[in-house]
This record gives sequence, structure tokens and C-alpha cells, in this order.
Amino acid sequence: VASFCDAVLCKSLEGTGMLGQGRPLCLMVATVMACMTMQRSVASAAHASLRGRAGATAFMQPLFPTPRLSPFLSRSVRNNPRKLAMPSMTATSQAGLEKDWLKEAGISFVDKTDPRLRFAPSPTGSLHVGGARTALYNYLAAAKNGGKFVVRIEDTDVARSTKESEKSMIDDLKWLGLDWSEGPFVDGPGAPYRQSERGDIYKQLAEKLVEMGHAYPCFCTEEELEAKRKAAEEAGEAVAYDGTWRDADPVEVKKRMDAGETYTYRFKVPKGKVVAIDDLVRGVVRWDVEATLGDFILLRSTGVPVYNFCVAVDDALMGITTVVRAEEHLTNTIRQVLVLEALGFQVPQYAHCSLILGEDRSKLSKRHGATSCNQFREQGYLPEAMINYLALLGWNDGTDKDVYTREELIESFDLSRVTPSPAMFDITKLKWLNGQHLRSMDPADFAPMVSEVLAKEGVVDGEDADFVQHVTAMVQEKCELVNDAADIVKTVLGYQLEGVLESKEAEPFLSDDFAYFATEVAKSVEGGKFPAPDGPEYQKEFKTWVNALGKATDRKGKRLFMPLRIALTGNQAGPAVEDQIRTLGLGAKAGAKGCVPLEERMQRLKTWVKEHEGDLKKKEKAASSMTGGGQLSDAEVGGACMVAVSKLAPAQQRQVLALALQLAEAHPHGESAPAGPTVVASKGGETRTLDRSGNVEPVSRLDLRVGKVVSCEKHPEADALYVEQIDVGDPEGPRTVISGLANHIPIEDMVGATVAVVCNLKPAKMRGIESFGMVLCGSNDEHSKVELLVPAEGSEPGERLALENMGVLQPAEEDKVLKSKSQQKVWKIVAPDMKTDGDGCATYRGSKFTTSKGPLTCKSLTNSNLG
Repeated sequence: VASFCDAVLCKSLEGTGMLGQGRPLCLMVATVMACMTMQRSVASAAHASLRGRAGATAFMQPLFPTPRLSPFLSRSVRNNPRKLAMPSMTATSQAGLEKDWLKEAGISFVDKTDPRLRFAPSPTGSLHVGGARTALYNYLAAAKNGGKFVVRIEDTDVARSTKESEKSMIDDLKWLGLDWSEGPFVDGPGAPYRQSERGDIYKQLAEKLVEMGHAYPCFCTEEELEAKRKAAEEAGEAVAYDGTWRDADPVEVKKRMDAGETYTYRFKVPKGKVVAIDDLVRGVVRWDVEATLGDFILLRSTGVPVYNFCVAVDDALMGITTVVRAEEHLTNTIRQVLVLEALGFQVPQYAHCSLILGEDRSKLSKRHGATSCNQFREQGYLPEAMINYLALLGWNDGTDKDVYTREELIESFDLSRVTPSPAMFDITKLKWLNGQHLRSMDPADFAPMVSEVLAKEGVVDGEDADFVQHVTAMVQEKCELVNDAADIVKTVLGYQLEGVLESKEAEPFLSDDFAYFATEVAKSVEGGKFPAPDGPEYQKEFKTWVNALGKATDRKGKRLFMPLRIALTGNQAGPAVEDQIRTLGLGAKAGAKGCVPLEERMQRLKTWVKEHEGDLKKKEKAASSMTGGGQLSDAEVGGACMVAVSKLAPAQQRQVLALALQLAEAHPHGESAPAGPTVVASKGGETRTLDRSGNVEPVSRLDLRVGKVVSCEKHPEADALYVEQIDVGDPEGPRTVISGLANHIPIEDMVGATVAVVCNLKPAKMRGIESFGMVLCGSNDEHSKVELLVPAEGSEPGERLALENMGVLQPAEEDKVLKSKSQQKVWKIVAPDMKTDGDGCATYRGSKFTTSKGPLTCKSLTNSNLG
């Protein structure tokens, strides 16, 4: 074959033969390159054959691409799926290690008959989230493919490794639920699983490499090596061992050994060697070995093996088929592959995952806050939420799904979906995911966690089943972290009345005859009319008591419940009032700390009212002047009316509105406006749209604008998402909006489209990219058909939408971005009432959305949902 290649090359270069004169230049060049490649392959195969490491057809192997698929781990290959070959340990050639030799040496080994993945932490600190993600990916890949998940402790760094760190890491892995098939405390065929217990194995294999000619003893002292380093630096050369003892006289070597001189074992790096791997995450990676490193140490002069030598040996003997680890280990692969090839072991498949970055895009570290699993556990995070979030740091299944159970992760996980791009650690999203998992828990499983955190925070000394069961049900929907349960219960047991009443938020309730109402509440409680909070019929009796109080004070709805909440709980928010008061009763029985009894609360309430009697009368007088005989400007009349109407019961409000309509019909002034459910009120120059109860109409709080899609592309991390740049009239230019339309609307139909955009929703990260809005669409009930909501032709980007009975929708300054929890509910309140009518026009409660050019419509969807 080599002679044939030489002949073809010579003839080609002379311009004769198969590529004679007149042949295309590109064909000539291609043939020359092919022949040169074959020559190198032949030479390499010949060299390998002399050493007994290659078969007769080995020269052909470099001509075929190495499959990128792991031998065991399936990948999503759309167009050209390849059949997977089963690997086996090379054990028959002279250069490789024969199984019989390993057995005679007492070295255990595992045949690669099943997928085997490993997590190999160094016990030099706590388990960082990066290490936890590596462990998780190995665990998921093994579970998905019916393989084994092996844990190996790499504790050869004697100075830094501690048993305390090892125990901490083991505890964290157990907490995450990453149970291993083999490893510490779980025996298996690859034992022992601590490198500190495998010293004899490393020594035997290092000596075997010397015997095979792949390693040699080096007697260079530290002083000599330091002098070589300095000389290389001064000469501007790469710092690498110069091979002083690489080809030393065997007699001299023996003489020094006999004299008892200390030495290291160094690996003999092959000249002209190129190491190449086909990484599952990064693709083909190649290194010119000579240009990258010199002869490296295998065993130190103390007999302690070096990290890369241990890793290579252990991966081979433990039958590891796929190595999933962080990208910072990528350069270690060179040394490990060289050792594996020299010993004749099959090289495993590698997958090097990206780094995890902090919010400042630097490598995640302690300065970014909590980074270890134990810290997150102590802060009240659930293991289910941690593995859910860690899985998403560099992986997705091609959908926009965020919440996964462990079983769903195992079913969906595929190393081919791991991205090489760095992942950003977002504590806000982790906390949100934790809340999702926490709220979906069975209360019976959540209760022990609540009990533990209450005891830890000193709320209760012992365990009271009734108290714990009640507060578990009360706080579960309110918690994002388990530890939040203690904070909520402490707030409920306490009574922050004075601070709340002096806040700005309490002003509307104080000016609404609060002194009288508070006195009536205290009189009822102290008169024995309030039901026993720990009684069996408490919930029913509490509702009866509230209804009676409402009738006695002539109050309903918000006018009744908000001041009642303040009076009884000392807060304007939190769990249901009846649940909070029941917590007091059960807490008193359980001996809860910081519990303020209802009787003491009423005393403090009466005292505060008495001390602030003058201020309360002033507030009431100021409020009544808004609806009394004071002189009001035309601009203030609407606002004053709404303040007065908002204090009435719903039935009374309807009576007032009916009377107003009658007056308008009897005394028309100019063009009569169409009657509708809303009116516009002015207060301090700010226009607000109110509903019949005097509350701000939620749809008027949305910033709905016409937009034009400037560009659109697939999301790099999720196939179902588009990343769009949309011009909505912002002076800063187009804003980024992410939508889940990739499976419904072709990308060519998106670019240049005129759309309707909700512009003041809280920005949200979707697969690592922040979205600043939402494109409105119509859909059928099954969401199988989705269409863009299109503004009337001629509508300009930035124009705000209008409703027929409200005019242009212009949110107030405080609703510029809907950030708070109450603001974030606005869309959820509005969305169910947004529909297309029989003509496909967009409506809200029957009123059409319009621009200055006409209504907004869907192409073919009628009587459908909008969102």
C-alpha cells in the first residue's frame, strides 16, 4: 500500500498517470492529500504492529470518522442514526495488559458489558453545586440507560483530603437522592472505591509501564527541576521536563537505585503523538502532545501516585464507559488517554460540561452567596427542587418546560442535549422552582419538615400534632422555602398592630370610621361572642361571627374584612384571618413562643384607638370633606364620587350607578357617552379607570401596544421557543421577547409581522435569556391551533391599544412594570375574559380592542381564547 501511494504521488506531481495533464486541479490536490494521509496511517500501523498493538487493517482506521456517540448512551440523531458498538477491554496484545496478568497480580477489573458512569469527588471541602450537577448528570445518564452509577473518592491529596469532607459529600449525595450502585458503603466488583486504599495497584501498574517501555525512573532533584524551569522561562521557551533521564543508561539507573537515591516515575510521551477525543458535548478535540506537555510524573518520590495516573487506572479497572465531568478537566484528558493507551485499555467516551457562572458572569464562587449543597439544605431548599434546577444548568429537553420530577428527568435526560455554553446560576429561579415543588408536596410529607424548622427556630419545644398539622396546611401555599414556615408562624403568633396602623397603606381604613369599628370588634371579643379558636366547629362559627359583625357595623366586602384583618391579626396580609386566629389557640396549647393571646390584642387595639382619637377624627373629617359641601374643581368631582362609592356595599353601589344613569338621561350635557361598567376618575391629575366597586379596572393596568417583529430566531436552548426583537416604540429600540410559537408559526411568517404585545409584565428569564414582554395570540381550547393577534392595517409600532368603552389603555406610573405579587396577578385576572368574537375580533368582556385604524383580529380563529 505504501509503495502504491508513493507511485501515485510521484506520477501526480510529474503531471502523468491517473492525474496527468489536463486533470482538474482540485482532484489532483485531493488525491495527493489522500495518499499522504494513507502513508501516515501505514507508518503508524507498522509502528503499532511492531509493538503488537494493532491488527492487519489498523492502517485504515484513521480514514473513517470516529463515531461521536457513546457506546451505551443513546443520542437524539435526527437524520443519520448510527448503530452503537459494544466496547471491550483490550487484553490480548503484548502491549496491553492481559487479564491473566491482572488476576495474578491480585488486581480486580470490571468488563465493560453494561453502561457504567462515575462521580469521583476529592474530599477537600463541601459538595459545590458544580460537583452536584456532575454527579446528577452521571446518575441520570446511568439510570436512563439501565447502567451503574459508581461513586469513587479521589483522596490522594493527603494534605487537603479529610474524612469530615468525605462524610459531608456523602451526606449531600444522599440528601439529593443520588443513590449509587457501587462505591463507599456499597460494595461492588471495582472495590476498593477510595484511591487511598488502592496504592499497591498504582505502584504495580507504574512498574508495569516501565517494564513495557512507556515510563522510566527520573532522579532529578527539586533544585535541578527548578533550575530547568527558570532557564526555560528566561529563554522564552515552554516550561516542560526536558527528558534528562528518558533514555538514560540502564547501568547508571540501576546504580542509583541500588544506592537508595529517591526517584519519580515519569511517563514517556510518544514523539509526534496526537490525542483526539470525540466529546459528547464539545465534539472532536485534538491535542499535539509534544507541543502541550513533557514527560509527566506518574509516581512521586514518596510513592504517592499523581492524580491523572490514578484516574486513568481507576476508570479502566472499574469498567467506566462514559466520563461526564466539568470542562476544567478537559486538559487532564491528554495524560489520561496516553496512560490508557499505553496500558492497552479502551478509552472511555468523554462529556465535558460547561462551567456554572454567577450573575456577574464570573465563575460561581463563595462571593456569589451559597454555593454548597449543605448551605442550600440549611436554607430550606428541597432536594427535588435542587436536582430539577441543577439539571437545567446546561441541559434542556427541547421544550419550554421548567418543573420536573425525578422520574421525568430520568425519562427525558440525554447527554446530546447538554450545551457547551456556560450556565448562569439564577437564585431567583431556584427559589421559584422550590416553591413549585413545595406546594405540590403531600401535606403529610411536608408536615415533618415544618415541625423540624419550628423546633429549630425555637417556636415550639416539643411536637404537637394538631398545631403542626394546622400550620402546615396554613403555610404550604405561602412558602417558597421550608424555612419560610417558621417566619410565617412567628408573624401570625405575634401582633405588629402599632407599626401597621402607622403605615401609609393603612390610611384608607383609618379614615373610614376605624375607631368605631375597632371598638365594636373588641366589644364582641371581650363579650364572649368570639368562637373558641381551638374548638371543633371553629371555622363554621367564625363565619357566623363575621356575618353578625358585618350586620352590626353595616359593612361588607373590603370595608369589613380589611379593618377586621388589621384588628385581629395586626397585619394587612398573610394567611386567612380565621386560620391565623386558630393558630393562636392551638399555639397556646402547644406552648408556642411569642404567642400574643386574643384578649391582649384587644387591649392593645383599644389603647391605640384611644391614644390616636384626635388623629382619627381628623382623617375622617378630611375624607368626608371629599363628598360633603366643600368646593371641588371639575377635575376632582369624579375622584370624589368614586371614593364615596367605593365605601358602599355592592348593592348600594349598583343603586348609585343606576341613579347616575337616570340623571344623565334626564339632563344630557353635550353628546351622551355610551353606558358601560367603568368610569374615569381623576385624583391629583392622574387618570384611572375604575370598575363598579371603585377598584382600578385590571385591564387598564396593562401596557398593550402595537409592535413590529424586526427579527426572529430559534432559542439556542429550547426548540419550541422563538427569540424575537420587537419594535414597540421604546426610545431604546426593539426589545427582546421570547414566545412559545416555534411549533405553531413558521419563522418566515414572524419576521416583519405586526403584532400586539403586553409590555409591562415583569421581565422573566426563559432558558437563560431575559424576555421583556408577551406576544398576544389566539388559540383553540386544545392549543393545537395558534394564530397571531394582528392589529388593523396601518397601525404603527408603539401605539397603545384601546377598548371601546374605556378609550386608550394607559397604565399608571406605579404599573409601569408589574413587579409585586399583587401586580403579577393582573394578567391572570384579565386573561380569562379576553376572547375573540364571532368575527375573530379581540374583545375584553364583550368590548373590542382597537387601534386608531380599527379592531385587532385573528386570521381564522373565532370564539377562541386570547393569551
